Amino acid sequence: MKKYQPGVACKIALLSALIMCFRTGLAEPVSVSVERLGDLRVARELRAPATVISANRAVITSEVTALIDKVLVDVGASVRKGAILIRLNDDNARLFLSQARATLESLDAKIVQANHRLAKAEELLVKSFISDDELIDRQTVATVLQADRQGQLVAIQIAELALARTRIRAPFDATVVQRQAQVGNFAQPGTQLLTLVQTDRPEVDAELDPRYAVDLPEVSNLRYVSMGREYSIQLLRLSNVIETDTRRLRVRLGFNGDSAPIGSTGEIAWTESEGVVPVSLIVQRGTAFGVFVASNSTAEFVEIASAQEGRPAVLDLPDDTLIVFRGHIRLQDGDDLVITRE
Repeated sequence: MKKYQPGVACKIALLSALIMCFRTGLAEPVSVSVERLGDLRVARELRAPATVISANRAVITSEVTALIDKVLVDVGASVRKGAILIRLNDDNARLFLSQARATLESLDAKIVQANHRLAKAEELLVKSFISDDELIDRQTVATVLQADRQGQLVAIQIAELALARTRIRAPFDATVVQRQAQVGNFAQPGTQLLTLVQTDRPEVDAELDPRYAVDLPEVSNLRYVSMGREYSIQLLRLSNVIETDTRRLRVRLGFNGDSAPIGSTGEIAWTESEGVVPVSLIVQRGTAFGVFVASNSTAEFVEIASAQEGRPAVLDLPDDTLIVFRGHIRLQDGDDLVITRE
């Protein structure tokens, strides 16, 4: 009788089973140290390039037609809100204002006369000494003069405004960065006189990765770091539009207390509210990055989908999860563990 010879497939299966039995029977547990995930998480500081900018940069222009009599500030000067920067010749403005006031006085005199004639007409009408038409004419004159008076009051306000506009004032606390006005030049509405940069409300401008920007409103330790100094800042506005060219979100922040010079460059820095797993605990198995968890004295590889080589990562597991922090480099998923105490 011919002796049975197992096929190649049967031989391979038999060999694999023998190897598994051999490993199970002979492989020694791996000695490791574990710690609670909550005790291993570390705070991660995030940073993003930033620049201090002015809330406003304004080109100051003339609103009236007049000669420039005097320029009171020059480039580099710091000015307070309301301070006079330039004086324009106000001769014409004063003449128009005087004329408007004189016209008002004339109207007031005519109104007194018209009211007197109207009162007289009303007395004569009772005695039938004048007609109804005559009374209506006098009433109309008085009404028209009152309307003219209201129009003249508006004319006076316009003249006063024109006179006030011959004094060019700072719209906010600022620094003069450019001077276009020259004494003796003729200014017209729209003529550029000075360029001011607002200094009382500087803002920090930055662009952030959308992944990190989401939690920014909850952060309490925002800082602007520049030239070796840190400034406390707070979130003012966070755009909800991702820039198409940079794939970033724009954010504006304001200073709490002292502020950095406008135009300075640096970084905004903050600490994530949720701790991350240190790089030293993250290992690669195949193409995946993750950590080893001690589950009933057995090593379990937990993949971290968002992990990247050489960077800490967020691990969404309970704080009391036991993480292998020593001996994990040589572990494989399913290895038996001997847990040692530090």
